[in-house]
Amino acid sequence: MKTTIEALKLLKLGKSPFLIPPPADQINIGYQMFMMVTITFHYFSIPNAGFFLVYHILIIGFLLWLSNAANGKFVKWLRDFNPVIIIPSNFTELHYLVHNVNPIDYDQLLINIDYGIFGVHPTIWLENLSPPLLIEYFQIVYALFYFLPIILATLLYKRKAKDDFHFFVFVIVFGFYLSYATYFFVPAIGPRFTLNHLHTAPVTGLWFTESIRYTLNVLENIQRDAFPSGHTEITLLTMIYAWHYSRKFFWILSVIGTSLIISTVYLRYHYVIDVIAGILLALIVVFLAKPLYQSLLRFRQKGLISKASK
Repeated sequence: MKTTIEALKLLKLGKSPFLIPPPADQINIGYQMFMMVTITFHYFSIPNAGFFLVYHILIIGFLLWLSNAANGKFVKWLRDFNPVIIIPSNFTELHYLVHNVNPIDYDQLLINIDYGIFGVHPTIWLENLSPPLLIEYFQIVYALFYFLPIILATLLYKRKAKDDFHFFVFVIVFGFYLSYATYFFVPAIGPRFTLNHLHTAPVTGLWFTESIRYTLNVLENIQRDAFPSGHTEITLLTMIYAWHYSRKFFWILSVIGTSLIISTVYLRYHYVIDVIAGILLALIVVFLAKPLYQSLLRFRQKGLISKASK
């Protein structure tokens, strides 16, 4: 509200204010800068590194422009929902960057941790509990991952709960990019590749499993994104904030979200230690989100107030 008031004052004075992007976009820009630094330090190890640098510069420019563009229905929508477009794009590029930045895969370490905890390989043990109908259910639920936070955000948006909406979007953006950054430090491709030779049967459903899995594989390529489990982290964050903002949706999520988290191991996408790390990462985001959000919001307001005083 303060930011809007200061902007109106500047407009009345005939000045064009430069608006610092909102907290979610600041996190988005921070991640793009992190990627630019990472690419620069590994420039000669990354094919087409220059292209990726330009790509991140364009995203930063787009977000800065978006905060200062003339109001319009579509521009307003982009301001609120641009992460729906940018986050998947950032995820796609990880296929081309993570292994070139850090060529050491940590799957064996993660396998050893799982085996040390359970005395078995969890995905192999679960072969005994894999009827096709259950596989079908888990594969469908797994595919809903990206839509769950969008649904909650849309519910808040339609309710015109602007403060809750913007904070929740910030939390999800923060959560996604924190997990993406972690992939560079602990690259791993997951048990569906590393333990495939030990499995006695494929994960086979009934009607849609194969087509869903094929579509996901085409969209994602081979990603070193097993640790931590982003599916677990983002789903848990959505469940936590659904409890606060939409209790009815939470009760639906309590079934779908829990099933989705189980499916990450059941369908051999993740080790159990990935899920544990995803839970811990979600709790870290919850702990840091509010103070960080308020700090970035104050930074935005101070920038505008400073401009207004000139």
